[in-house]
Amino acid sequence: MPNRNPTTREIAAACGCNQSTVSHALRGHSKIPSETRKRIRAAAEKLGWRPNPLAAAYMAHLRTTRTPAFQASLGFLNTHPESGHINNLPLYMGRHYRGAQERARELGYALEPIWLHEPHLTARRLASILRNRNITGLIVAGILRPSEILERLDWKHYAAVALGFSFTRPQLHRVAVHTSHGFHLMLTKAVEFGYRRIAVVVSRSYDNRVDHGVLYPTWFLQKHLPRTHRILTHIFPEPTEDAVPGIQAWIAQNRPEIILGEEIVWQSLRRMKWRVPQDVAFINNDWSPEYPKTAGFNQHHELHGSVAVDMVVAALMQNERGLPAVPRLTLIEGEFADGLAAPPKTEIPTISQPVNLL
Repeated sequence: MPNRNPTTREIAAACGCNQSTVSHALRGHSKIPSETRKRIRAAAEKLGWRPNPLAAAYMAHLRTTRTPAFQASLGFLNTHPESGHINNLPLYMGRHYRGAQERARELGYALEPIWLHEPHLTARRLASILRNRNITGLIVAGILRPSEILERLDWKHYAAVALGFSFTRPQLHRVAVHTSHGFHLMLTKAVEFGYRRIAVVVSRSYDNRVDHGVLYPTWFLQKHLPRTHRILTHIFPEPTEDAVPGIQAWIAQNRPEIILGEEIVWQSLRRMKWRVPQDVAFINNDWSPEYPKTAGFNQHHELHGSVAVDMVVAALMQNERGLPAVPRLTLIEGEFADGLAAPPKTEIPTISQPVNLL
């Protein structure tokens, strides 16, 4: 094997193409067809070419210190079953999109949303759209309803990353929050704040979607807390209006001191006219900066989108496309966000007005 990397001139001579094409191909640029990139890279490796980590580091430095030129578009596959408009996405999905859009812009890419439930959209039609827009990098939003389109898409043409745990067919690289750490953190905070009668009230669909990251830490702490403390659980099927009466009846019967729950649980409390935190404290499982008075688990959704873009762009640069042989799961740690809705128990008497989270 040669002691030095061959020059682009030498590689170009071996491949029968020009130096510019070689340079773009070795950097995984989407302007060079996939088969051409593979052929040039194979020829380069045969001549002893290896990526230069110092050059890669220098180019990364340049990309972060100057405004990048437009390179290509990435696709954001919107899985919302009812609306294709980005502004109508669930709050966490909208934050995923904004984080991905900002990071894509920093790297010189555009991010194009594509609604998977567009009438008459098929896998063949989706492939045609992606081909016409020269999109080979995809970010798949969390699945709210299964899509046969994604199962039938020919993934060998794309570098793709899914957001969350819910997308399982086919298996892609994924970025998700460390939910089990999050619920362990919230429960631990409730104990630290002096609450002894603690409730976890979530939907079964949510626990399933996060790979049982709710109930596993809950059951673990139930076994290891002192007998003076109790963790109660109420699991309802779906976070819909149909669940509200059952949630309200369970809360009224069990009267917890603090509840860890979803948004539908908070709405149920409001309709019961219970004061927060005077009658019951509340920790939101998915804290949002749009409601800073709440307490809860900040999942850093914008970071999920940003990391997904980094992973897709890295795969494109390394000419890695298709379904991974061993999918990677990147977990993002969240953090506890303090808020008036769940203060230390000793501070509740000093709070004269219930918290208005609207």
